Amino acid sequence: MRELTLLAQLTDTHVTDPATTEVLYADHNGRLAAAVASINTESPRVDAVIATGDLAQWGAPREYEELIELLAPLSAPVLPLSGNHDEGKRLRSCFPDHPWADAEHSSWVTNVGRVRIVGLDSTRAGESGAELDAERLEWLDVALSADHAGPTLLAMHHPPFKSGIDWMDEGGFVGLDSFIEVISAHRIDRILCGHLHRPMTAVVGGHLAEVGPSTAVHVELDLATDAPRRVILDPIGYRLLAVSPDDTEHVEDARWNIVGHTRYVDTGRAAFEPDWSN
Repeated sequence: MRELTLLAQLTDTHVTDPATTEVLYADHNGRLAAAVASINTESPRVDAVIATGDLAQWGAPREYEELIELLAPLSAPVLPLSGNHDEGKRLRSCFPDHPWADAEHSSWVTNVGRVRIVGLDSTRAGESGAELDAERLEWLDVALSADHAGPTLLAMHHPPFKSGIDWMDEGGFVGLDSFIEVISAHRIDRILCGHLHRPMTAVVGGHLAEVGPSTAVHVELDLATDAPRRVILDPIGYRLLAVSPDDTEHVEDARWNIVGHTRYVDTGRAAFEPDWSN
């Protein structure tokens, strides 16, 4: 039987205080609960859930209490990252057993089976955009330099590329050129991101970078210059990454297959067999 590691990616859940009076346009908490229920039905079983930031709406204590309650039913461990809507210290306190870096930034490294996952904190205090300073870039370089026989995934909240949706790109990415220089020197099998509230892909420093779909509202896809700030209630979902080696007998020589899927949730339609399937 082939070895398979199945990873899910949740992102931009924006969990709220149930007593909020904020106009949200969608039930963020209910949508996350639906995604969690769906992840628990995946077959084969999901081995870990990577949560790539903006897990809370405003980083408030009550929001994190609700986040923990909503994630508690998951049958797989959660690997959390901080986003620009999160409060890093509160997020870390919610996951005290997670292997956080011994640093001010909330980065981490862990292995799931033979898959190494590097979680990089890309947040800039008080800003919506990204920042990778010298300390974090040095930490990343050391983490990626460590010997590892299997594949490596890099998870971060902010995508290291411009989406073309002007109002989402205006926050900027401080240190992007230096980041690309670091990752260009290492093998990274996939970069997993959030922040943009809709799925998209790009190649960065020779590596494939993917953004997962939000479980809250989505950003409208409008590539016109100075497009208005609009959101859309697209179907929610999460990413699934199926990671398996071609040759499980010779680990050092194995070529790794990483196939990404998007699972849409609560679309109101169930799968069915069409007439032509018989």
